[in-house]
Amino acid sequence: MIYRSDKMKGCSLLILSFFLFFACGGENEAAYGPKPRMYPYEELPEADYVTVYDKTDCGFTFRKSTHALIQDRQMYFDDKLPDNCWFDLTYPNLRANIHFTYYPIGAAHTFEDLSAESFQMVYEHSAIASSIEEIPINQDGRTSGMSFELKGPVASPFQFFVTDTSEHFLRGALYFQVQPNPDSIAPVLKYIHADMDTLIKSIEWQ
Repeated sequence: MIYRSDKMKGCSLLILSFFLFFACGGENEAAYGPKPRMYPYEELPEADYVTVYDKTDCGFTFRKSTHALIQDRQMYFDDKLPDNCWFDLTYPNLRANIHFTYYPIGAAHTFEDLSAESFQMVYEHSAIASSIEEIPINQDGRTSGMSFELKGPVASPFQFFVTDTSEHFLRGALYFQVQPNPDSIAPVLKYIHADMDTLIKSIEWQ
């Protein structure tokens, strides 16, 4: 009888060890398994906009996010720019910039040439982009253009140009100051995309 009792105790300890082994193994597997996707930007500020009037000398006004700053560009490579119509819209907390270039349409810069150049600059990313979507812009017949959404690990995932086709041509290109990982920048790209939609719709030619 004593032999059987000891044998039963041994079996119980063996079974208990068996369950503990697999329980611990399950915990380790969960600990070292795939982690949920995390984004570097946990909180995005509430959207808020203000009208910008200091570009009226360039021929336009627009509404921008109050969380973005305007930085005029003084140089283009080694050439000094003649005015403040080339500028960056920067989001310091989101590590993102939108580069703006403005041209008055005329003999030196025709609408056809500027439009073709904009398409060329977008499709320079085609070797890396998994797709490029063209979205026409038409604002009450006074402003037209095209926006481009580029998918994949591209340096500039969103670009656009707007124009009245006769006097004004404005181009914008979004760049992030981080490695272009589509998953990581997804929430910020969506946020800034909404800001750019507001900006484009608010443009008034002077």
